[in-house]
Amino acid sequence: MSGLAPELLAWLEECCGQGVADAVRIPGGASRQAWVVTLDDGGRRFLRMDAGSSALSAVGYDLAREARAYQWLSDKPVRVAGFCGVSADGRALLLDFVEGSPGPLDDPVLAKDFMEQVNALHALEPPDDLILDDLAVWTRLYREHCPEPDPLIELGLRQLAETAPGPPERAVLVHGDLGPGNVLHDGRRVTGMCDWELAHVGDPMEDLAWITVRAMLTPFVDIATAFGWYDGPVDAERVRYWQLACQVRNLIGLGVTGAAGGDMGMGMLFSTLHRRVTAELLCEILGVAVEPVEVPEPSDTGTSAVYAAVLDDLRTVVTPALEGYAAARAKSVARLVRYLDMVDRIGSMLADQDRIDRDRFDMGDDGEAAHYWARATQRKEALMRPAMGRLAGTRLARL
Repeated sequence: MSGLAPELLAWLEECCGQGVADAVRIPGGASRQAWVVTLDDGGRRFLRMDAGSSALSAVGYDLAREARAYQWLSDKPVRVAGFCGVSADGRALLLDFVEGSPGPLDDPVLAKDFMEQVNALHALEPPDDLILDDLAVWTRLYREHCPEPDPLIELGLRQLAETAPGPPERAVLVHGDLGPGNVLHDGRRVTGMCDWELAHVGDPMEDLAWITVRAMLTPFVDIATAFGWYDGPVDAERVRYWQLACQVRNLIGLGVTGAAGGDMGMGMLFSTLHRRVTAELLCEILGVAVEPVEVPEPSDTGTSAVYAAVLDDLRTVVTPALEGYAAARAKSVARLVRYLDMVDRIGSMLADQDRIDRDRFDMGDDGEAAHYWARATQRKEALMRPAMGRLAGTRLARL
């Protein structure tokens, strides 16, 4: 019926007080899965499940902790899904199903309603049991669970340590991944703020930074307009610090996900974007003017027709025959094929450029290292560009 284990189905039925008619996995997630559960009476629930390989759980960001956030918010003026239960082993979280789409928030009325929800969240006195040194946790996650050292992450962590702004005037419950894409709406109003797994007590400017980061991925109104609806003061320097922290955390998360498996096509897409944006932000912080890369014009090779034939089959035969999660993964395979096609066309020329840059820049100097990574990530994006769609070249908003 669903692919869920019998013991998990039994727990779901106990939580809901009735049988489970169906359960369908929906796209998204790597070490964590999302399912829509349909009950015998036709009602629906939303299931989040730890697939057993979540490094986040190993450092404290487990589903039992997310459950505490939902429970704490249940009587607060913030729209979230109702809490139904968390399994005894902490690997499954069941919530009420919330109608709505995680689509764009570029309608001003909708975006203003979202910012009013942010205001409602930040006005609350935060709970004592969700206090956590978030950056220390992510540093530990990187040290213990990324398969090998990453010089760009190391550079980012050094800058974060050297430029830490100190505690905020007032701590709030920070969502930890706030913004378009993690907000459900019906086209007129926000119906639910979702994915509270990374919630912690911290600086409200971190949530504003996350909004700018997520606005790169999902359409949003102009950042200055949105922040004009924020009730508190907006500290641009603190937001910029947290933008770097958000980007470094994204790179760590992608590194851990890659180590644990998952959707390689989507992982490469997001890694390419976030690595370039992180390098550009580091150059800005270090006062480095980036020399743009000269990308060669792609030309056909002896295997270009083969890649084109594979893409055509994926688009016209394979993907239309699938649905849901399987269809999403087929589209991800197409991204990998587009990337390999570009590697075949211009990869060797970009590799020659990279070798020259490695000899040219002193990687022991943070400014020169940032300059190298800004150029290296431009080259990677040139290879991924056909697979990235509108995300290619996306820039992080500055205040």
